[in-house]
Amino acid sequence: MDSTFIRVDGSNFVINGKKITFRGFGVGNWLNIEHFMIGLPGSESQLRGALEHAYGPKKASEFWEKYYMCYINERDFQFLNAIGVNSIRLSYNYRLFESDLTPYSYNPNGFQQLDRILKLCEKYKIYAILDLHAAPGGQNPDWHSDNTTGEALFWEHKEFQKRVIQLWKYIGSHYSTNPWVAAYDLMNEPCYYEPKGKIVDNFYHDLVQELRKVDRNHVFFIEGDFYAHFFREYTPYDDPNVAYSFHYYPWIFTDNLEINQEKRREEQINQIERAIFGDGEINFVKNELKRPLWCGETGISLKKGDRKIHESLLRDTIAVLEKHDISWSIWTYKDARSMGCIHPKTDSQWMKFSTFASGEWKFEEEFEKYLILNNVLKDLNLVHLPKNLQRKLNFRLLANNQLVFCNRYNDIFQKIPAEELMTYPESFLLENCDQWPAIIDIIKTYTKI
Repeated sequence: MDSTFIRVDGSNFVINGKKITFRGFGVGNWLNIEHFMIGLPGSESQLRGALEHAYGPKKASEFWEKYYMCYINERDFQFLNAIGVNSIRLSYNYRLFESDLTPYSYNPNGFQQLDRILKLCEKYKIYAILDLHAAPGGQNPDWHSDNTTGEALFWEHKEFQKRVIQLWKYIGSHYSTNPWVAAYDLMNEPCYYEPKGKIVDNFYHDLVQELRKVDRNHVFFIEGDFYAHFFREYTPYDDPNVAYSFHYYPWIFTDNLEINQEKRREEQINQIERAIFGDGEINFVKNELKRPLWCGETGISLKKGDRKIHESLLRDTIAVLEKHDISWSIWTYKDARSMGCIHPKTDSQWMKFSTFASGEWKFEEEFEKYLILNNVLKDLNLVHLPKNLQRKLNFRLLANNQLVFCNRYNDIFQKIPAEELMTYPESFLLENCDQWPAIIDIIKTYTKI
């Protein structure tokens, strides 16, 4: 294995014999659109379909190309370099390369944006981790896998699994010799609620075995089941360059964490530590699977609760990860004023457009309904159903809700000339955005800038 590539060495990542800790951002909502991050209801495929219907394929394609270029470019890399970031997680949708109508037929233009960013990675000495965020059929029932059904059908159809294996081999063949690709994050947040035995584990083993045939150089990240949280069903790998990734959001997963403004910092750190390590999943990776860990997503919300509390939670979460020698990536670098360290100004064209186009839809309210599922089921007299079936019904309801909101787009886009729409992505240019100073300060604490 070439020493110029990052590799796994025991519980560490190393490059040219020196230990490296990944410290950086996820670049979400770029090559895989998420409704709450762009400020518009609907999955990526629904939004793209609405734009094509309103403006035609050519104009829609021009819009997305403009969006990609405004969302992240050299000015962003100059900023990332200045604050000491050494890695970015590039999330993308399988549809970037492959259509459901022509499976196994790959579009080489899918590499265009990734290649553009990887050249900037090389110039500014920032590593990229490629993240398959949306898989055919949906590897989880949520919006972020571009799931329009509310069911994780990826795990029920072997054909979907075969397609992902072949897609990764196509991508791996393209990047196998690129040392600025640090790793492949093979699948974002797998989640299958049905009794599954070893389905997820078996798929990962098949994927690793096949992908390694075309790429001998890169680290492969395996995310835990149930949204990158559970690892106990996983079996070890003979492959020496496999590592594991989990996700932790201190403001969401609060079963073991009281958010209390008066709490002393030492106590808050201890509670975050218990929340991360208390169920034994992370220690299972460390002690049984014996591989390094990467917290591929952590972050806070611009909109939810007291901002100072959220900033302290992120600060202390990163402190805990650093204490335990765990690499990390903050979700997310940039978005439409939801979680992004960089975000368009409140009076920008994009924010005015998203407020107008989203109407009465509010992600926070929809998400709260998801968290209090029993209230919905009680209204429908369905609380007697098994938990797995309750979850499936809830995700179907959420998917249907998105479909209803997307039905409004035709009338909305008729009111916006194409020429005007084409100017909206400029709101995401770094020079047109606000920054979140607290997040920048947290990063600089550990990058020594």
